[in-house]
Amino acid sequence: MVELDESLLPGILRDIARLIGLPGTLQLVKHYGGVRLYVPKRFDPDHVLVKVIGPVAVIILIKHFGGEAHFDIPRALAAANAVRNAAIRAEYAELSQRRLAQKYNLTERQVRNILAGDEPDEMQEKLF
Repeated sequence: MVELDESLLPGILRDIARLIGLPGTLQLVKHYGGVRLYVPKRFDPDHVLVKVIGPVAVIILIKHFGGEAHFDIPRALAAANAVRNAAIRAEYAELSQRRLAQKYNLTERQVRNILAGDEPDEMQEKLF
């Protein structure tokens, strides 16, 4: 698992990461990022959350958030991009820039910039 600076996570996700760990938190973001999450009051082994983060993490979330109002799970783009970029750097020994671009749905130029540590501001890119 790639190390991540937790300051890249929005507040609620930092809280969740302290409870269930970073891998589970990133799985929550992957599945629920941008939408609201409701944590049930009682454990149900068939609940979708169990499939997403596992039973132990669900039990921990139930203890802290069970039955409370829905809350938004941020998309955490800065954190997701940091994880993606670290994975690209790690995989470059095995894959070409072209293959990395295809795998991560990026341009080869973006991959070169990531490998060079010259990552453009993601929000700036969206303006054009």
